[in-house]
Amino acid sequence: MKQLYLLLMLFALFSLEGCKDDGEMSFPASSSPEIVVERNDLYSNPNRKFIIKADLKDDLGLKSLKISIPEFYLDKEITFPTDDLLTEYKLAYEFLAPADTKEVETYKVNLVLTDVSGNSVAKELTLHLDGDFNVPVFSDVKPVDGMVKILGEDMSLEVSFTVADDTGLDSVIVEEKKLGIKERIKLNGEKEYTFSKTYSLPSEPAKYELSIAAIDNFIEPNKAVQKLGFSVSSEMVTLFLADVPKDADLQEDIFGVPMYYHEKKDGVFKFRYYADTDNKEIYFLGQETAFEPHCFGKASEDGKLMNSITAEPIILPTKGYYELAADTKNMTYEVTAYTPTSSVWNPTNITICGNGMELGGWNPNNTDLLLAANPDNPYILERDLNLTGTDIAMTITSPNWGNPFWRLDANATIVYMGGGNFTYPNTKTGTYKYKMDTEIGRAVLIKE
Repeated sequence: MKQLYLLLMLFALFSLEGCKDDGEMSFPASSSPEIVVERNDLYSNPNRKFIIKADLKDDLGLKSLKISIPEFYLDKEITFPTDDLLTEYKLAYEFLAPADTKEVETYKVNLVLTDVSGNSVAKELTLHLDGDFNVPVFSDVKPVDGMVKILGEDMSLEVSFTVADDTGLDSVIVEEKKLGIKERIKLNGEKEYTFSKTYSLPSEPAKYELSIAAIDNFIEPNKAVQKLGFSVSSEMVTLFLADVPKDADLQEDIFGVPMYYHEKKDGVFKFRYYADTDNKEIYFLGQETAFEPHCFGKASEDGKLMNSITAEPIILPTKGYYELAADTKNMTYEVTAYTPTSSVWNPTNITICGNGMELGGWNPNNTDLLLAANPDNPYILERDLNLTGTDIAMTITSPNWGNPFWRLDANATIVYMGGGNFTYPNTKTGTYKYKMDTEIGRAVLIKE
């Protein structure tokens, strides 16, 4: 009888241990949970989001995590399921530092982790608002993207650039797999560094991609990378027409400057172009983003080209349309004035649909971005656009995608009743002028 009584008492005791008055499950004693962070310091800026990262662990199961920053009115509790216990959890909680804070300020981030056995552990992190999130900046980069090295020239490749960073540089990396180039220069926190080295190129046609990278020495390193494509060829593989001075920044526009060629046949590049003034000065360029290394201008002999940064411009004598041909192998060019015969479109209902601009979108009946005819040339339709700093794509259309419409394709070409919607990477904001010439099928988007 005494043994039966003891068994009943033990059963009752275990029943009480297994349940609580409020119906929650109870769990046996366990070790305290753990909060593991890579660093005790977090970084952000005023009005910038930051991420609280931590590995949460417990040998039996996690119950809850409290995150608090009293000054930010942050008081967040994350609860974990108790029917299927979690023993590990990767925390990545994002929050916005208020806009009215200051970069010199620091704040305490309080974490309290509790497990299912009732054990708690606290962790205090420090949030600094003077973080550096700007990547290093390259300048004076050679070779320029798209450069062509002509066979028979000096078969060497000059790689040079300057890179700068406000918090200091940790390292610079230069790589090109085909050429076996792999340089890594360890730096000591310099704010600016200049790299310059010459490499040999094989004397055969080929395409290459050079990668240059720079890493700063901030606690959470920022990395800048530029990919520079270039080729070795027996002739120019592409050509552009530039109608701006040699000291102009050819990367200031979004697209269209300089202008891409219209046709290439037997090594001769053909263009159609509108000169908006008398005595318009132009050059032919072998690359899109710079006047060097290939700048073709007028030689001393009429009809002859000179490939040099010192070359004189080719002059188009009167305002109007021209057909131009440039033979960069035989170093000759031809210029012929002509009168357009294509349709002139009434822009009353022609609008821009697309991404990357205020009032944009893909509604073909939107009247917020209607175009207007250029007062001097009815073939040119234009308007101002306020860019939002995001990638740009567009179709220029009549209502309901009717006739006419043009898609903005690659190389700033506009294709009448066809083409594809090319996406132009963009981070710039502000007011830009959009112009499209329906006679020559080209567009520009330039800073006002």
